[in-house]
Amino acid sequence: MVLGESNVDPVQLERVREMLFSTAVEGLVLVDREGAIRMHNPRLLELFGYEEGELLGRPIELLLPGSLRTAHRQHRASFNASPAKRHMGHGRELLGLRKDGSEFPVEVGLNHFSVDGELYVMGLVTDITERKKVEEALQRNAVELEKRVEERTAELAKGARAVEVALEREKELNALKSRFVSMASHEFRTPLSTIMGSADLIARYAEAGEPDKIIKHVQRIRTKVRDLTSILNDFLSFERIGQGEVHPVPEKLDIVHFCIGLMEELRGAARAGQALEYDHGSEDRSIALDRNMLLNTITNLVTNAIKYSPEGGSIALRTTIAGGELRITVADHGIGIPYEDQPHLFTPFFRAQNVLTTQGTGLGLHLVKRYVDLMGGKITFTSIPGKGSTFHMAIPGKKATHHENDPAY
Repeated sequence: MVLGESNVDPVQLERVREMLFSTAVEGLVLVDREGAIRMHNPRLLELFGYEEGELLGRPIELLLPGSLRTAHRQHRASFNASPAKRHMGHGRELLGLRKDGSEFPVEVGLNHFSVDGELYVMGLVTDITERKKVEEALQRNAVELEKRVEERTAELAKGARAVEVALEREKELNALKSRFVSMASHEFRTPLSTIMGSADLIARYAEAGEPDKIIKHVQRIRTKVRDLTSILNDFLSFERIGQGEVHPVPEKLDIVHFCIGLMEELRGAARAGQALEYDHGSEDRSIALDRNMLLNTITNLVTNAIKYSPEGGSIALRTTIAGGELRITVADHGIGIPYEDQPHLFTPFFRAQNVLTTQGTGLGLHLVKRYVDLMGGKITFTSIPGKGSTFHMAIPGKKATHHENDPAY
């Protein structure tokens, strides 16, 4: 692996190659401004079926199907004009082309840096073939579910065995849901372990002399771990609530202290220039509620507001206690919710039309609604497409349990 002609210290370059590129579990490739491959690791050769030395100096488009090469050159020119770290693949298919002509699905993360004024772009290439298989299996399950529902509906229309058929249908829905959760949990645990292992490995390489570049990789991997962990937690929470295993355990809370700490934690997830605001509108700040349920409820709403608001936007969390009831408002000025989607917003696995290309499970708001219901509260919202959304919750305080340190679930 050679980095062409440059003034990079060869000793330093050798250390990076040995400690980072050669041990990475994903394909790594470095290209110059013209798109010529200047460096790669063994994993990239393994992914695309090439031998050592066959790719150096060749155009990166060699690794793409012919139908995508022209468009990719245009994308590359646009990226060079305004380089920025990005993650490609969400909402559209990316394909790699092996030496033998076979194609396979990939995800690509991009980053850039300059050496002596020369721009270089680094790509992290992940083979997502196994994940695609899981998605296809889930789609087949959905078709199977739809077919079974149609069959059961036809039986109900005939008026025969109405009660028995309804019970069977519910059992099949629960069984399919359990299969979905089990499959998703299993398939997500493997990449989580791999990514965390890579993060720990790269973190140790920070002592090699290029900490800024390596820390960027570490942060990107850790972010992906947090995202996948959040998805996994949504699936598991959905399963446990559906099985009736979650019950509120109220404990006395200082709601102001609680919300300030939570907002401070969430600032790290905010986009550039976004402002997270919090205020409390009453003198009374003490109430007994389930800490974990309240934490998950507010976190989900604020995280959604961050995700679907532009850079520089503001997200406001407001609380007040009146008549023994906690009232919560979370407001943003983001993309809003299409009017036709609003009646279905709390339905499990539902995604609004304007967020289909954004990562998410479609479970977050459903779980918020279930937590609020379990605490005996109510949740409402108003949303104007393109102007933002506001969620209102009213949750009655409870008598604190004597086991305040017990987890809610």
